[in-house]
Amino acid sequence: MAGLCGILVWLEQQHPSRFFKWFPSIVLVMFGSMALYTVGLWEMTPEVKTARAKVRDNLIPAMLFLMSLKFDLSIIRKLGIRLITMFLGSTITIMLGFIIVQQIMGPLLGDETPYTFGVMSAGWTGGTQNFVAVKEALKVSDSAMAYTLLMGALCYSVWLIIIIAMKPFKPQFSRFLRADNSGLDKVLEQLQNVVSTEKPDFQALMLMLGLSLIVAALSHYFGDLIAATGLFSAMVWAIIISSLSGMILAPTRFGKMGGGDEVSTIMLYVIVALIGAEVNLSAITKAPLYIVSGVMILTIHGILLLLLGRLLKLNLHICGIASIANIGSAPSAAVVAAAYDKNLMPIAIIMALIGSMVGSFVGLLVSEILVWLN
Repeated sequence: MAGLCGILVWLEQQHPSRFFKWFPSIVLVMFGSMALYTVGLWEMTPEVKTARAKVRDNLIPAMLFLMSLKFDLSIIRKLGIRLITMFLGSTITIMLGFIIVQQIMGPLLGDETPYTFGVMSAGWTGGTQNFVAVKEALKVSDSAMAYTLLMGALCYSVWLIIIIAMKPFKPQFSRFLRADNSGLDKVLEQLQNVVSTEKPDFQALMLMLGLSLIVAALSHYFGDLIAATGLFSAMVWAIIISSLSGMILAPTRFGKMGGGDEVSTIMLYVIVALIGAEVNLSAITKAPLYIVSGVMILTIHGILLLLLGRLLKLNLHICGIASIANIGSAPSAAVVAAAYDKNLMPIAIIMALIGSMVGSFVGLLVSEILVWLN
């Protein structure tokens, strides 16, 4: 699995192409791991399952801590009220899409959709790291997630293509949205230096690795103590504690150090490979219904997002960035920003970072709402 991650990342960096734009290496790692398990390259013996669970459960809070280190509360003020409202509105429209579609399609998809949709809503509002965190917090089975994983990957790729393909129609959408760009240049100027970090060296890499694993261990320890009171599971508290720890340390020297992005990204790829390692692709017989559900969710999200953009008088590329910063990740948000206007890349990255902070909480909330409704 580690070799699979390394080869795919190397291919993406050394041979960039349109294929990797629509199917980034992180998606290929997950489905590659599934495919290797499906053809029988490894077996899930009890010993392998135990080792897999321990590695995964320790890497998740460590990864979330490192990613939270890049979150600076001051950037929320710098984004401006209209951009913040648009991003949070985009998050809410995705939540509504999952809730509405689950109520319509739930009887056809199975009893676990309140949980699988909660997991996917975390991924579609914060990114892969939130997806894996909420999956483990809710203890959703890998076999149940196989259908939702396929829905997420295919619908995300198509949605990214649609948003970029809408660029030629920007003038028409601007008229519909009544776009007003006043104040946007000032926001861009304020954000120019927000996302800069130091160049990582060996010292920084070792410190980030060691510090993140210490935080993960402490998060599990205190998470177990709090969970004993009966409020949420230990894994949910480990996620909350590790994320909040990163946010608290973000304004300090640790937040400015390099190395965190590199170490957390390696952890993310390993976690994604581990998730796919026990999913048999031959089990996705219900996939067509899930793909239809994904299309319905994105349709609801897209319509509500355009109405919100019209209300806020924001242009098409801001709407598109707010959408893909939720549904995708920082790289995919940057791709959309680059396609429309490279000056918007700081906004895309900051929106994606904010999404990574709230995604886990969104997924847990959606799951609680769906369980209550059902």
